[in-house]
Amino acid sequence: MANQADRRLLAAARWLANTARIVPGREDVQDPYRYPVPQGGYLGAVRNEYDTRTGVWYLNGPVWHTGQSIRAVLIAWRRTGDPALLKAALAMGEYIARNVVSDPDDPDYGLLLAYEGDNVTVNNQTVLETLPGLLDLADATDDESWLDLARRAADVVLRGFLPDEGLVVDHYHVADRRFFHDRDNPLPGRIMLDDAALVMLTERTGDARYGDAFLAMAERGLREEDPPGTWIVFPPWHRDTGRQHIRCSWWWGRPMLTAYDLTGDRRFLDAAVRAGTWYLDNQNLDGGFYYATLRDGRHGSFALATSGAAVAAILWADLHARTNDPVYLEAIGRSLRFLAAAQFSDEADDPSVRGALWETLNVPDGTTRPGFRVRDIASIFAVRAWDRLITDQLIPDEIAPLNNAMPW
Repeated sequence: MANQADRRLLAAARWLANTARIVPGREDVQDPYRYPVPQGGYLGAVRNEYDTRTGVWYLNGPVWHTGQSIRAVLIAWRRTGDPALLKAALAMGEYIARNVVSDPDDPDYGLLLAYEGDNVTVNNQTVLETLPGLLDLADATDDESWLDLARRAADVVLRGFLPDEGLVVDHYHVADRRFFHDRDNPLPGRIMLDDAALVMLTERTGDARYGDAFLAMAERGLREEDPPGTWIVFPPWHRDTGRQHIRCSWWWGRPMLTAYDLTGDRRFLDAAVRAGTWYLDNQNLDGGFYYATLRDGRHGSFALATSGAAVAAILWADLHARTNDPVYLEAIGRSLRFLAAAQFSDEADDPSVRGALWETLNVPDGTTRPGFRVRDIASIFAVRAWDRLITDQLIPDEIAPLNNAMPW
């Protein structure tokens, strides 16, 4: 089964590199937020959403999605040595670099224009979600300019760090040159632990400021955790809705293990275990997850989220490495089964989806083919999950296929 997982990994990574990536002649993409477009346009960016019913591609937060795509494409490059994959990752990095304020005389020198839900404010959280891709490029190429881009972008974000709070202000208003608080956040900022990007920067630069800010935010995360294993207080939704974002326990729960590794403080390990348990409690019998489960467990019938199955598997692998608890192996097997079922084969009738994984289902529309919403995050995190599980030899010998039969 490891060989099959390896083939699946490469197919998904090549979809990101060869199909989702914008190249000359393939710029057919809807831009509903009308993001400011840098010189050179969207070349190199990842078209991160595709509707199989309409055949339309969309952009949503292309900077951070492209940064995360780099991570997945470079995993496949390291496994194969295929120079085309490295070339694709570099083109993605060049798109991100064009979105960095590059004039040393500009007061916002280094600002990474990682817009997401609007075209006015930079989402500081998604800036940090972009940076690991740049750091991976630095490692792959021995080109320190990628590290310098990441460092300067992080420095701008940390101008909004509130040391007494252990938070970073949510957004940066580009035209007004000021940090901007998210109205849906009852706190003055967010914990930005995402991918432990700040710790990666300390490891590569020797500058303790980044890791110190990370640990201060991890401490604040321990105080704000609710429900256990997740953080409903922070956007993207207001906590009064009761909605729990499927990847919050990934972005902020998994880095608790990094905080534990840095400090040896058992409180951080316990928080990561609770995040893993939150995923265990929300996993469907067949391995799937729903996007926005409420506190009471209710969810939309068609709101499946394939990325949840992938990020949970990675977190469980991390926890199994530390605890040797077999409960994680059973859950990993269920997630792998779901990921396999969510991937389009190379025989799919629509060439735009071959190798990709769908993220969710379209709501039934009265036809026999309402279709799927394909998002790059499903493929990105599936690649990372397969890579981790192959490396740790956690791929089961057999994975039973999904069965939706009604036995009565």
